[in-house]
Amino acid sequence: MSLAPATAHEPLPVQQEMGLRDYMDILRRRKAAAIQVFVLVMAIGIVVTLLGKPIYSTRGKLVVPRVAQSITMQNGQDPFNRVMNQPDDLPTQIQTLQSGPFIQKAIRRANIRPRPGVMFPDPRVEQVEGGGNVIQVSAEGGDPKEVAALVNAMLDLHYDESKAVNTEGLSTNVDMVKRAKEQAEKTLAEAENRLIAFNKQHQVAQATAEQKAKVEEYVELQSTVTAAESDVTSTQAELASLQAALQQTPMEFLEKSSKPNTRKEKLQEHLNDLEQQRDELLQQYQPTSRQVKSILELITNLKAKIDSEPDELEIRTHRPNPDRAQLQSEVATQRAKLRGQVARLNAARARFSARRNIVDQLGPYEIEQARLNRDREMAQAAYTSLSEQYRNLDIRLGAEHNFSPVRILEHARIPGSPIAPKKATNIMLSFFLALAAACGMAFLQEYLDDRVNSPDDIERIAALPTLGHVPLMGPDQPRLLHSLPANSHVAESYRALRSSIGFASIDEPLRRLQVTSASKGEGKTVTSINLATAMAMDGKRVILVDADLRRPTIHRVLNLPNSPGLTEVLLGLKTVDEAIQPTDIENLRVVCSGPIPPNPAELLGTRAFDHVIEQLEERADLVIFDTPPCMPVTDPLIVASRMDGVVLVLHVGKTKKGMIKHVQEMLSRARARVVGVIFNQVEHSKGGYYYYHYYYYYGDGYYSEGARRGERHRRNGRGGRELESGRGALSVASRVVDSDDDE
Repeated sequence: MSLAPATAHEPLPVQQEMGLRDYMDILRRRKAAAIQVFVLVMAIGIVVTLLGKPIYSTRGKLVVPRVAQSITMQNGQDPFNRVMNQPDDLPTQIQTLQSGPFIQKAIRRANIRPRPGVMFPDPRVEQVEGGGNVIQVSAEGGDPKEVAALVNAMLDLHYDESKAVNTEGLSTNVDMVKRAKEQAEKTLAEAENRLIAFNKQHQVAQATAEQKAKVEEYVELQSTVTAAESDVTSTQAELASLQAALQQTPMEFLEKSSKPNTRKEKLQEHLNDLEQQRDELLQQYQPTSRQVKSILELITNLKAKIDSEPDELEIRTHRPNPDRAQLQSEVATQRAKLRGQVARLNAARARFSARRNIVDQLGPYEIEQARLNRDREMAQAAYTSLSEQYRNLDIRLGAEHNFSPVRILEHARIPGSPIAPKKATNIMLSFFLALAAACGMAFLQEYLDDRVNSPDDIERIAALPTLGHVPLMGPDQPRLLHSLPANSHVAESYRALRSSIGFASIDEPLRRLQVTSASKGEGKTVTSINLATAMAMDGKRVILVDADLRRPTIHRVLNLPNSPGLTEVLLGLKTVDEAIQPTDIENLRVVCSGPIPPNPAELLGTRAFDHVIEQLEERADLVIFDTPPCMPVTDPLIVASRMDGVVLVLHVGKTKKGMIKHVQEMLSRARARVVGVIFNQVEHSKGGYYYYHYYYYYGDGYYSEGARRGERHRRNGRGGRELESGRGALSVASRVVDSDDDE
C-alpha cells in the first residue's frame, strides 16, 4: 500500500546555514589548491624578506628655548635692547631643521654621497610628545654609519648656527653702540670748540654764580614752555581724532532674531479640523452638495492664509553700542588731560613772563654762552653713557663666543641592528597572509564549483537526507553486488544503504520504490540492481522493474531477454506473470522494459500502469522501478506520483547543484516523496566529514588480517580469480554498463 503523497504546494525546505564543520570540510576537499597557494605566498614572503635591503634608524635630541635668548641690557626701554631680542619660537626652529638648504648643509658636513644599492638617509624632525621644548632628529637609511653621521651633523649644525646667530646679533649691537659713541665724542668736541671760539671771539669773562643761575633758570623755563606747547598740540590732535570717530559711531545697533510663528501653527490646527469635518461630510453628502462646497471654500481660503504666513517671525532689538561708550570715555579722558596740559602751559608761560627781567639784566653774550655750555654738558653726558654701554657689551661679546641657546641633549649612536626588514615579523605575517590566501582560494573554488561534492551540499540546497555512499569502483572491479567479495567496500556500502532505506520506512513500509537520477551517467541502473539484490539477500521478495522505456539497460546487465516486458504488459499483449523473469539470485525477479514504444510518457500515464503496479505489489514485498533521469524527460515524474518513495542517485563531483534543486522542485510538484539521496562513485582519497573510512567486519568482529590482505591482493591485481561459482559470467555481464551513459 502507498503512502499519502505530499501536498502540491508544500514549501521547499529552507537552505541551512554553514557551520564550522562545513568550512573545515571545504578546506579538506580543496586542500590541493589551498596548499599550492599557501606555499606560493609563503615562498614569495620569505624571498622578499631575505632579499630586502636592511634599513637602519637612529635618533638624537636637542633642547631649544621656546624664545631665542640673546644677552640683553638691563634697561628694557633701551632701543639697543629691542634690537637684540629677535626670538624664534619652537615651530620655527623645527621648520628650520626640516628645510632643504639646512639638510643639504648637514649632508655636506657629514660627507655623505649616494651609492647604488644603498638607501640614502632620510631625516625626520619632530617635537617630542610631552617633552616641552625638546626636538627629536631621526633618520633612516641603508648604512648605519651614514645615518648616525647625518643626525649628528644636523644637531651640531643647528647648535653652531644658533650660537652664530646669537653672537652676530650681539656684535651688531656692539658696532651700533661704538658708532654712536664715536658720534657722541665728535659732538662733544664740536660743542667744546664752539664754546671756546665764542669766548675768544667776544672775550666774554666767566659769568658769576648768580648770573649763571639766572641764565640756567631762563633756559629751563623756555624749555618747559616749549615742551608744554608740544604736549598740548599732541593731545589736541588725538582728541580731534577721537571726536571724529565718535561722530561716525552709531549710538545703538540692531539685533535680529527669529521665533516660530504661532499664528501659522494655530491656522494649521484649524485647517486640520476643517479637513476632518470635510471627511465626515463626504460620508453623508455628495461632493457637489452645498455643505461640502462651503467647507471646501473655507479650506481653500485658510490654505491661502497659511501659505502667506512666514514660518518664523523676525524680532528686532535695539541695544546701546558699547564702542560708542568706550569712545566717549576716551574723549572725556583726553579732554581732562588737555585741560591739565593747558593749565601747565599757562603756568609755565606766566613764570616765563615773570622772569623776562632776566633778559633785561643780562646781555646777549651771556645768554649765548649759557646755551653753549648747556650743549657741551648734554654732549658730555651722552658720550659718558655710550662709553659705559660699549664697555659692557664688549665684555658680554667675549663671553658669547662660547655660548649657544641650543643644547644637544643626546647624540645619535650608530645602530647595531636594522629596523627593517623584521624577518621574524615578516615571516609570521607571510604565514598568516598565506593562510588567508589559501583559505580564500579554497572558498573561491568552492563558490565557483557548482557540483555536488558532499552531503552537506544537498542539505544546504535541498535539505534531503543522505541514505548512503557507494565507493568508486576500479575499471577491473565487478559492479554487481552478487559478483563482489563479501568483505568489499562496495558490498558493505549497499548493505548500509539497505539498512538506511529500512530505517526510513519503519512507520510506513515502502512497497513501491523508484530509483532515478538528475541526469544520465550517474549510475542509477547499477544502483537499482544492487539495491534490489541487497533487499533480496535480506530475505524480501523483490521485483525489479525496468521502467526506462527510452534506454533500457537492466536486461543487458543481467543477461536476460528483453521480451516479454513492461510495454507488452501495458499494451495487453502479455500478462504480468509472463513478463516476470527469475534470476540466479534468490528472491529477486525482474520485469524488463520490453520493446521501446514511441510514446513512453503516455504509456506510463495510463490506468494500465496503475493496474500493473498493483499486480506486482501483490506478488512481492518490494517493487523497485528503475526510471530515466528527471532532467531530460517527464517519465520519472509520472512514475514518482504513484510511488511510496523516490531515491535519487547522485554522482559525486559530477551532478550540478542547480540540477538537484530543479529536480526537487519537479518532484515536489509531482507530489512525490523523496526518501533520500545515494552518493555514487565516492573516492576514498577525498577528505570530508561524511566520507567514511570503511572497516571490514566478519562474523561478530573485524575481518582477519588475512582477509584484509587478500582483499588488497585482489585490488592490486595479484590475486586469483573469483572464488564463487557462477560469478564469472555475471561479472562479464556487469561490464556492459561501462559502455552505457545512463549507468
